[in-house]
Amino acid sequence: MPQYAEVALPLPMQQEFTYAIPDDLAANAQRGSRALAPFGPQKLEGVIVGLRDDLPPEAQRIRPLLDALDGEPFFSDAMLELCRWVGDEYLASWGEALAAAIPGGLRVTARRRVWLAEGLDADALEGLSSRAPLQHAILRALHQRDGQTVNRLRALVPGSAVHSPLATLAARGLVRVEHEFGRGSGPRRVLTASLTHTPGETVEKIETLRARAPKQALALQFLCRMDAAAPVAQIVRETGAGHATMRSLESKGLVAIEETEEYRGSYADDSDGLDLSTTPLALNPDQSAAVSAIGAATRSGSHETFLLHGVTGSGKTEVYMQAMQPVLDSGRSALVLVPEIALTPQTVTRLIQRLGRRVAVLHSRLSGGERYDEWQRIRRREADIVVGPRSAVFAPVTDLGIVIVDEEHESTYKQDEPAPRYHAREVARRRADMAGAPLVLGSATPALESLYRVRTGHDRLLRMPTRVLDIAMPTVHIVDMREELQLGNATIFSARLQEGIEKSLSRDEQVILFLNRRGHSTYVFCRDCGHVEACEDCHVSLTFHRRQALLLCHHCGHVRKPPDTCAECASHRIRHLGLGTQQVEEAARAMFPEARVARMDADTTTRKGSHGEILEAYRDQETDILVGTQMIAKGLDFPNVTLVGVILADTTLYLPDFRAPERSFNLLTQVAGRSGRSSRGGEVVFQTYQPDHYSIVAASNHDYDSFSEQELAQREEYGYPPYLRAVRLLLRGEDEQDVIESGRRLADIVESLRGEDTRWDSVIAKGPAPAPMSRVRGQYRWHLLLCSVDADDARSLARAALDRYPKGRATIIVDADPMSLL
Repeated sequence: MPQYAEVALPLPMQQEFTYAIPDDLAANAQRGSRALAPFGPQKLEGVIVGLRDDLPPEAQRIRPLLDALDGEPFFSDAMLELCRWVGDEYLASWGEALAAAIPGGLRVTARRRVWLAEGLDADALEGLSSRAPLQHAILRALHQRDGQTVNRLRALVPGSAVHSPLATLAARGLVRVEHEFGRGSGPRRVLTASLTHTPGETVEKIETLRARAPKQALALQFLCRMDAAAPVAQIVRETGAGHATMRSLESKGLVAIEETEEYRGSYADDSDGLDLSTTPLALNPDQSAAVSAIGAATRSGSHETFLLHGVTGSGKTEVYMQAMQPVLDSGRSALVLVPEIALTPQTVTRLIQRLGRRVAVLHSRLSGGERYDEWQRIRRREADIVVGPRSAVFAPVTDLGIVIVDEEHESTYKQDEPAPRYHAREVARRRADMAGAPLVLGSATPALESLYRVRTGHDRLLRMPTRVLDIAMPTVHIVDMREELQLGNATIFSARLQEGIEKSLSRDEQVILFLNRRGHSTYVFCRDCGHVEACEDCHVSLTFHRRQALLLCHHCGHVRKPPDTCAECASHRIRHLGLGTQQVEEAARAMFPEARVARMDADTTTRKGSHGEILEAYRDQETDILVGTQMIAKGLDFPNVTLVGVILADTTLYLPDFRAPERSFNLLTQVAGRSGRSSRGGEVVFQTYQPDHYSIVAASNHDYDSFSEQELAQREEYGYPPYLRAVRLLLRGEDEQDVIESGRRLADIVESLRGEDTRWDSVIAKGPAPAPMSRVRGQYRWHLLLCSVDADDARSLARAALDRYPKGRATIIVDADPMSLL
């Protein structure tokens, strides 16, 4: 039996660590199992990636594992290999990649609890009050309530810097620090009762019990009606019988009580969805061609990537379902990624209604227990279709037969924090390749990287250029808001949009008003001196939210009361400017008082279930006008919507990011596609101050081809992806000068390395320079870009530079193939 385990820990270190396997853990210490391992003073959850009988030559002091957490391996060999690839591809460690693949509800939770040393004299506290005020504050808090967690002490102690004073107190023997661990969520176990006789035989028993033990009789009656086992808690609730009553019935041999595992339900159980047929729909020729091509790849058992470019309303979801069916019929599984469950509710609902309980849905709003149950259903093959956002790419699906990435262009597929900063589309590509399964990337506005792969012969393009049932694309009108002002219209609604809303409402049709900014006013400024209220920790203006009467930073969450006077000049002439969805909602209610108006954005959907309630009311035509952010821009199909108004089409156009035109085009195309999805037809109004910008003009013409041609030409000219691959090295820290010096030192190391090895001659280094958002959450930010035609060259240079970089005060964030440079 192996004596030692190689463990990958969630640390930014390119190595695994060797631990001894205690005899009592040997049975569970398997490759792919999770383990609790000591690392310095910490205790970390890692994954056993190898077993060995002898020690490596470089091994010194070997510590034993503290615990083996799984009865059977948590990760298969294939998943271990996939996570290793993720770590290499995105410049993270194997352990960090494996940690990203463990769902939140299944992770070991650790916390440190602090206790006063026995016999500590309260008078001794006073001696520390002047010499070591933080130590004194910690001891005083513990004296008032012993056994507090470190997080609780951080909230109680001024300045929140508790780690150093705690270490000092522990070293002096004044406190002891203990680690507590929770195993994450597990199965929910409930007591169930069942009849030991047939219902007919039990009825006779009921008659004899009715007079002297009426509660027992009621409990038996309930079980007879159920004709199946039922939770004891339900029997008690429904009949008034107590737990003692149930135990009496058990002692009489009339019922059997046992502990069983109860499934906690899922999105599939909660969703009442749409009234759709469960049978496949008839396909048009474009859909049939797509299903046929994907089916041929499925039957061949070989990996091939298809870019399914279908306009909004072209029936991509139906293609997904019909392409999946033969895979499922052959006993294999399917993995479907969506950007966010909340942003694509109808896509998910259609899958559930067609395929039912075979679907497991993984998403962020599941409780830890619900996530555990779905994960176990997938592992046990009780669900052979997995639907979820980017993290679902690591779901324990076996015998994978097809992988689908819906809305593949969405930036939410890219992980931001923590490392590894992987792109789920690319991980899905790798996973499909390993499984020999086709990959289908679906979008009305494919990412330019995906289009480039088609043009270079790596992937295959499938086009669906028309809507189903030959429904026409909506007519789009571009309104120059500068001309509206010249004509005396100072409202947020142009004359054309006002007229369109009135017309739609008069015909009992519905309207969507889109603005990708929540809040009421995007900035508050002084009309005398021009001072703008800004976040203290981020170099951005604060947004006014009228309902809460607060100024809010949308980057760090900082809140502040709106000022009565200017902080700079004491003027009372404070004005709120800039549009947000709250203001659009108010304006719509004021201009169309008879209309029923609802708003859907991050502020109105914080409560669990609120997102679905808003959409259900709109679907049932209990709402006339729906105002919202990008939550309403995609994945929604409401046949009664005949008008979409984009209040300001310019909001993302001039962000200092090379992807800004692409994001603008995608968003405008997607939101325009919500209109005219029935024989009634539809219209769209783009209000803008840049009516001639190529992304706005192309979106108004539903012309992806012209946009992509122009945008790709500019990307090639300026050396941006997809023509070059990039690694972003972002430096951040609280001291601006430290960050600047660290950036320059890192750039010097890069240049030195390029001079030492000719393989890095092709790598272009840009920077260091301040990031466009130069300060966020109190951290200054500079960045350096390494760009190359060959991604491996850029990555290897970045890794070499990081290995040589001396540890400094600035933190370095590594982002391979960044989606944003902000």
